[in-house]
Amino acid sequence: MTTEAKNSAPKRVLITGGLGGIGLACARRFAEDGDHVFVTTRSEQRAADFVGRTGASPSMIEPVVATLDTPEAINALLAAVGHIDVLVNNAGLNRPRSFLEFPLEDFDAIMGVNLRSVFMLTQAVARDMAEAGRAGSIVVVSSQAGVVGLPERAAYCASKHAVEGLVKAVAVDLAGTGIRINSVAPTFVPTEMTRETLARDEFRQLIEHKLLTTALPETGDVAEAVHFLASDRASGIVGTSLRVDGGWTAH
Repeated sequence: MTTEAKNSAPKRVLITGGLGGIGLACARRFAEDGDHVFVTTRSEQRAADFVGRTGASPSMIEPVVATLDTPEAINALLAAVGHIDVLVNNAGLNRPRSFLEFPLEDFDAIMGVNLRSVFMLTQAVARDMAEAGRAGSIVVVSSQAGVVGLPERAAYCASKHAVEGLVKAVAVDLAGTGIRINSVAPTFVPTEMTRETLARDEFRQLIEHKLLTTALPETGDVAEAVHFLASDRASGIVGTSLRVDGGWTAH
């Protein structure tokens, strides 16, 4: 356990989409410090499976079945979990396809999860913090796709570019409240969501050309970045993006 963790009171952390990949790595990182972590999932079965899984810590990591697509659903979620000190917007959606063939319904779905729900949940949590006069930290798991263009990802890149702009503007609006917001922008981290993409030879060649490191970052690398930005060690960091991209966007 870190020195910071020993000296800090446990936090109440809400992570969206936190039962797999980057979200679960983030949940476990906060739980290591004794924080109480709520993780959202749309699936009751997945929540039940997680609680029964070997190595899970229900006392520290608590699944919450919730949707994030309406203000009413978000209000119900926040009523269920109580006050939050740290929000990690991690839930995301991608449906890769060539731009010329991209269905409008997929564009709307991606924007709904990656941008609209982030806007609504961030606003609701920030309002609660501000009205209570309580400082807090909000971290959005964005992507290198919010900085550069990527093949077959026009809608995804659009959503992540928008999220990066949202983070900056919200940081300006929240000045003086004690509420910080930042983003973490990872590259193609090996997860269930990226497994099919990473298995394609042409994508592996693109990755090998772009990376300045010898291997892709892992979910734990992203979790450390999220944990850092949420902590008091990052008290002077506001409205910016920390890229965990293996150097992809450096050239």
